[in-house]
Amino acid sequence: MTSLVKPTLGTDPKTGWRFYSLHLTSSYVLKEFFLVSYYRRCIENAFDYDKKTKDNIAIIEKLKGSVADKDPILASAEDLSKWAKEMNSQNYHELYVHSFMGMWSSFETGLENTIADFVQHDYEVAKTLIGKFKSGRYEISNWPWNRSTCLEIANKIENKSKDATKDVSLDLFARIQTMFSWLGIYIKMEDKERNYLAEANRVRNILLHRYGEISEEDALYFPSLSKWVGAVMPFNKEIFTNYYDSIIKTLIAVMNGIQEKTKNKT
Repeated sequence: MTSLVKPTLGTDPKTGWRFYSLHLTSSYVLKEFFLVSYYRRCIENAFDYDKKTKDNIAIIEKLKGSVADKDPILASAEDLSKWAKEMNSQNYHELYVHSFMGMWSSFETGLENTIADFVQHDYEVAKTLIGKFKSGRYEISNWPWNRSTCLEIANKIENKSKDATKDVSLDLFARIQTMFSWLGIYIKMEDKERNYLAEANRVRNILLHRYGEISEEDALYFPSLSKWVGAVMPFNKEIFTNYYDSIIKTLIAVMNGIQEKTKNKT
């Protein structure tokens, strides 16, 4: 989530508050997905940058004489071309990792902000959620709370849903189901996508805390990672796309759940 400019959405943040955060995070996730192809094309254009730079300098020397700082210019061009070719030889592993982490950050932020939106705007949801805390921690008489308090509650609710969900490390979607069920929002997703989402969550933690190195325990829980035990799993287009699909389908599941809740209330 590296954008300086916030996306302009067709969803009004006031009248469409139930869906606004989900639409916003979907926009960020989609952008991260397509950034990979843009960056790849830029990198591929640098494969022969050293040769083009050398040819351009030769033309300038022929027309105008010697070029100042010729050697460092050529060295910089050679270094860039070498790096670009290394990225290609590794199937753009680092690029996919960077985009995946940005995508996952957007995903987590979107879920948390959606919870916060309901805490801020839905009295019944707010009342239900604060009932999960020690008495007096949050007073419903003070509702609606400011945005900071709503986000604080949303963050703590996420943590509480971990304790309330069985095998949370193996099924992230189950925790998300638990969390949204407390809001009266019920979601579902196919097992294939649930498994990819759980694996993506595991890989995200591995990247953050162990430099991406796969352990025997990781392979025990996720056999698809077993061939890389003791090493870093190389990201590629297929893995990246599978993780992206699981994120998008989770967001769609939440949108559908909210739509159903909204329909039932009218």
